[in-house]
Amino acid sequence: MKKILVIPKNLDNLGYILKTDINGIILPIEDLAVNSSIYFTIDDVRSIINLTSKEICVLINKPIHDEDLPFLEEILLKLNKLSVRKIFFYDVAVINLCQKNNIKKDLVIFQDHLNASSKSNTFYQKRGIKYSVITNDITLDEVNEISKNNHLMLIVYGYLPIFFSKRHLVSSYLEHIEKDKIYDMYYVKKGEDRYPILEEKAGTTIYSKKPINLINEIDDVNVDYMILNAFNIEDKEFMRVLNMYINNKKSNDAEYLGLMNKETVYKVEDYK
Repeated sequence: MKKILVIPKNLDNLGYILKTDINGIILPIEDLAVNSSIYFTIDDVRSIINLTSKEICVLINKPIHDEDLPFLEEILLKLNKLSVRKIFFYDVAVINLCQKNNIKKDLVIFQDHLNASSKSNTFYQKRGIKYSVITNDITLDEVNEISKNNHLMLIVYGYLPIFFSKRHLVSSYLEHIEKDKIYDMYYVKKGEDRYPILEEKAGTTIYSKKPINLINEIDDVNVDYMILNAFNIEDKEFMRVLNMYINNKKSNDAEYLGLMNKETVYKVEDYK
């Protein structure tokens, strides 16, 4: 049976989530994570651990620069002393520092658009990475093929980041047109579609036009964990969808699947 992990949107949302029959939560770490509406300190993580018996995981998905390494190492050493089960990471600096400091947490590589093949996932799992969050850029059939030799997790519900830049693009644009920044979330319009764009201290992210929802397909997908992300979704709507996953209740609507039902047109070929 597939397990369920949730990335919360805010503290109220987290409180509701912890009362449900999920397996665990993923907490983005302050100053080491991006693409979230809430971040947690080590003290926050420690307090949440004391509130629940559910699996506590953390997210470190910020691209790491040289100046970040001392703080990253400090946080990893503190996490090693807590009953955190899994560390989701983007940058391979996390692997190196965990090996250097003999940190024995389950590592989960989470790189959004990378790790799209059996070889790339197997490469990391041979180096001690227990799970991979498989990209949503490939088809569900391809996910099943990769899962034959790898332990996978999949984002089944939520907005997907499609672009990230360390530059502050919203502020730069508003400054150029001489407007003040007055909203937390802006949108990029393309025809009838609206793409959320979020500017944070670490940079700017553009998201999918809709939250992906694989509720009607998930029975046929072979992954170990399903991830639901509450980012930018109303609490009531998120809890409605979460309960559908918990109870395996299907949707009567045509849900947005992103690229996961579209066969890849261009593929890398082997050339002699």
